Parts: sequence; structure tokens; C-alpha cells
Amino acid sequence: MIVLSIDASTQGCSVAVFENDSLLASFESNVERSSAESLTNMIKHVLQISKVEFAQLDAIGVAKGPGSYTGLRIAVSTAKGLCVGLGKPLLSFGTLEGMLHQVADLPLDSYLLCPMIDARRMEVFSGIYQKDNFEVVEEVSANIIDAESFADILARNKIVFFGEGSAKCKTTLTHSNAVFYGENISPNAKFSGKILYEKYKNGEFEDLVTFEPFYLKEYMFKTKKP
Repeated sequence: MIVLSIDASTQGCSVAVFENDSLLASFESNVERSSAESLTNMIKHVLQISKVEFAQLDAIGVAKGPGSYTGLRIAVSTAKGLCVGLGKPLLSFGTLEGMLHQVADLPLDSYLLCPMIDARRMEVFSGIYQKDNFEVVEEVSANIIDAESFADILARNKIVFFGEGSAKCKTTLTHSNAVFYGENISPNAKFSGKILYEKYKNGEFEDLVTFEPFYLKEYMFKTKKP
């Protein structure tokens, strides 16, 4: 299986090419996207690096969210367009699910894992997972962080909070069972290989007509002041 993976969940975006679950090449940019053109150019570049032609791809994978409304919309639209044009199936993976694979080797087996994405002000997108098998403990949700956040589960478990959204929570979540690690960790397509490989083997493909990003919350349109 050769699959192209796209992640534009946050300000930057990344693309990667895998053979089965082995990374062949990846490319990322931290520059905010204003159109799909930059993402398309990144895809062409990473395919050139990996020496893979579009026709050789067996599937297209995309991070479905949560995250940036604009980024998710552009990434999913681009992935769908490639699938239609190439006649290939679409795979998806949760943004937070992909982040778990960035800390899989942490020697903290008794801890739970809580990846966080910044959702502006004191709000984050987060979920809580088992360390050994990534089993869901608390589903992905949007949380406004205060001193009582996660209090019940922190009373019973040690939790590793990580990801770009965790930095602003460090001074608020002061429970002794709260550990902060990897505040600069961001969603990245190059960590999605194992997820996409398993989904491909199991035939867990998305419907190109009905599949939509997992926005989690409504997009707040900005209005210009008169």
C-alpha cells in the first residue's frame, strides 16, 4: 500500500507518503494557508521526494479534525478532489489520534494521554486516552480550561498533557497528577502511517459524497467593524 497523507488541522500543514506504515517522505510548512494552491504544491513536492507518481497511490488519507475550520475544509476538499481524479479511496484519521503517535515511546505507561489543540482564548480541543493501546477514556471535546477542568479524572489518574494547546493550560491545571510535555507538538501527517495502514487493511474507507470534516464546533465568522 502506498498512501498520501494530508494534515492541515492547525495553522501549518503537512503531507507525507507511506509504503504500508513506513514513512517514505514528508514535508511541512508552518505558514498559514490562504488557498489550496500551497497545499497542492506541497503534495507535488513530497511525491517527487519519495519518487512516487500519482498513479501509484493506493489511497489518500486526511486528518478529519478537530482543528482549524479553514484548514480542515481545504485539506478535505483537496483529498476528495485527488480521490475523484485518481479513482482512489479516501481514508481519514482524527487529528488528536495522530498526535498520540508522537508520544507513543514515552516511558510513562501508568499515565493517561491528553493531546490538546488550541481553540482560542482558554479553550482547547482535547481527548483522553490510555497510554498502552490508545483506547478512548474521554471522547474528543471542546473544553474551556479552568482550575476545575479534568478534576475528577486527575483525582484518580496521572495525565500527560501535550500539544500546542497545552502551553496555556500549564498555570491553570496545577494538580499534582498533571504532567506537561511537548508543548510544541503539533498535528503532523508523518505520524499517521500506522493508523492509515490499519484502516486500509480493514477497508475502512470514507464515502466521498457524505464525508465532512469533524469541526466539533460551529465556525465563528468574523465581521468587519463599520
